Amino acid sequence: MKKLFYLLIALPLLFVACDNREPSPYEPIVRSLELTSEAEMNFDAEGGNGTINYLYTPGAITGNEGIESEVTSLTIKCDADWIEVAEEVMLSEPIEFTVLANNSTASRKATITASIDHLSFEVTVKQAAASDTPEPEPSFEGWGIIGTMNEWSVANAIVMEEANGYYVANAVELATSDKFKFIKDGDNAQNRGGNGQAADPDYYYTAQLWGSDIYVSEAGTYDIYLNKAENTYYIMSEGKSPAEALEPLVPGEDLYEAYGNFEGDKARLTAEKKYYVAKGVKFNATTAEFDIRVNENEKVFGAKEDATYAVEEQIAVAEGDTKIKVAVEADKEYDIYYRSDISSVWLMPAGVKPLIWEEVTGVAFSTTNFAINMKAEGLEFYFDFNCGVAAENDIIPEAIYYVNDENNSGFNFNLENEYDIRIDGVKSKLKDGTMTIKHISGGYDITIDVESIHNHKIKAHYAGPIGEITIMGRPITNPE
Repeated sequence: MKKLFYLLIALPLLFVACDNREPSPYEPIVRSLELTSEAEMNFDAEGGNGTINYLYTPGAITGNEGIESEVTSLTIKCDADWIEVAEEVMLSEPIEFTVLANNSTASRKATITASIDHLSFEVTVKQAAASDTPEPEPSFEGWGIIGTMNEWSVANAIVMEEANGYYVANAVELATSDKFKFIKDGDNAQNRGGNGQAADPDYYYTAQLWGSDIYVSEAGTYDIYLNKAENTYYIMSEGKSPAEALEPLVPGEDLYEAYGNFEGDKARLTAEKKYYVAKGVKFNATTAEFDIRVNENEKVFGAKEDATYAVEEQIAVAEGDTKIKVAVEADKEYDIYYRSDISSVWLMPAGVKPLIWEEVTGVAFSTTNFAINMKAEGLEFYFDFNCGVAAENDIIPEAIYYVNDENNSGFNFNLENEYDIRIDGVKSKLKDGTMTIKHISGGYDITIDVESIHNHKIKAHYAGPIGEITIMGRPITNPE
């Protein structure tokens, strides 16, 4: 009886052990979407790029391979504007995304969700906050330049070097769209700017505390200077020094320039009392050829008469294209003087100024002894003549009149005068020299070449009438 009982108990176990059937060839494989990379990704405040990996298994039937899902892409959702990610990703590709920099002092978190139909997964993205006190930018001692050329970055500032009483940055390339300022010791709180107007090359400008952005009128490569007093800046063509800089025009002021066959082809004429002057001009030929232009080509002044003139000669000019021609020494320095009020130009040796007599009068003591008084800007001559012969036809005789007493012609200055010349109001007697008087229609042509006892050497020329003087009751008149 016991044997039968044990046999009945073992029988079901035997049936179980023998059930090793093969699975049905039509059993379905479950469709799935599985995240294989981290479910949480962390970024610092600077941001960066991230990659999400996953495994997708399409639904299929073993033994019937033609049955599978038609879905080919994942749908991506993320509502954070600081994460850049595509809205769809092909199933064969990972999910790539970018986390932008966090400039706030609060950390942040967002979720990226990927899905296919009812299948999905999520990835949490966390980003650290920016520091409450950002690291200080690199600094430097002295002055530097920041602007659009270096994205206004103190770290990338153009550091200026000290040289000959200035701070200088050499070979700086500037477009007309570039703007910049000067900053001190790497601190933008100490900056110098301009006056809101475009800066012309080779001029100097006032550097103003917290002034406007500086920009140039012409693109180019420049040497930029700031003086040691920190109140003037210079934008110079490469190789030029601040000593060559010109004074900027006052708004509305006319620009006078000389164009010709000299170094640089053009030179600005700056106002100097009644003259406009360009100094230190070197011509490249033995005949100087140039004209005077106002506001570039608004007006052009050339010689009134086409001729080759002499250095120091007064040249009448008028609007037109006739070049002013002067016989010169090549490569020697000259100064160009222009008087707009009397339409005259002079080409003078460097450092020598032309004289325009503002007043010429006379006084007579006899038919053979008279004086001429000539006044110019800061200069006054008083010439007392002993003609030796009487004036004929009431006209001063043509002659060369000598200062010294060594000639025997009798046409001498009277050296006993209280003074013969005043220079800026200071009295001085003449020591040596000559005055040549010639007659011209309606006046006199007077050339002076004298030296005072104080070693003032003066060359001057006058052409025009002399105010009436009387000799023994008869007026001396200007020759016809």
